[in-house]
Amino acid sequence: MQNKTTKTTKNLHDGHRKRLRDKFKLSKESFAQHELLELLLGYAIPRKDTNALAHDLINKFGSLSEVLNADPNLLMQVDGIGENAASLLSLVGYVSSVKSAKRREKVKLSTIEQVKDFATPLFEGSDHELLFMLFLDAQKNLVGYTMLDDGSKNSVSLNFETFSKDVLIYKPKSVVLVHNHFADYPYPSQDDDKATAKIFAFLNTCKVNLYDHVIIGNKDAYSYFYDNRLQRIKETVSEKFL
Repeated sequence: MQNKTTKTTKNLHDGHRKRLRDKFKLSKESFAQHELLELLLGYAIPRKDTNALAHDLINKFGSLSEVLNADPNLLMQVDGIGENAASLLSLVGYVSSVKSAKRREKVKLSTIEQVKDFATPLFEGSDHELLFMLFLDAQKNLVGYTMLDDGSKNSVSLNFETFSKDVLIYKPKSVVLVHNHFADYPYPSQDDDKATAKIFAFLNTCKVNLYDHVIIGNKDAYSYFYDNRLQRIKETVSEKFL
């Protein structure tokens, strides 16, 4: 016999999903990406709250579009996503691509201007520093990205456990670090240099190239690569540890 707690939980989920479906019928344009994904996941995972799972997927892959276009095997590496849910998400992504009859345009990030154009929207509305890792293929096309830290207003810290998993998932050939400063014309701090050195050392063990570290300010952007600062850091780290 099903216990009372299980029945109550099921009724709460069913009621929430019905309200979500009703809201979609009335004003689908008002839905956030995670709400669309939550509603979709409900059809594959009927007895579980999928709100947190929807957020986890979007945080991991970057956007709803990237989730729907991800390989099912990568989706199943996210805790809570089984074969049924991964197959449904992949199917919806494929149907969408067939319907539009357009191939997704690749985002190339080989210059500081391209990185700035892509990354600036990631920091909109933030009142503190954020650090992102952008994963690139051999042609410097973006294959995914992840946020390494959501830290204090004036500094960032590193979560090696998070981005080590993401490196294994995306298997990039190179990486661009990008974070924001609140100055008009940003310049790296000692902490920025230390973080760059640590990440370079880690990526080197994975045989992944650290291509650049870009700092985006209010009016301009700074590139470790173009200023030759990255090369000096790589040489220093290599002499000491590699």
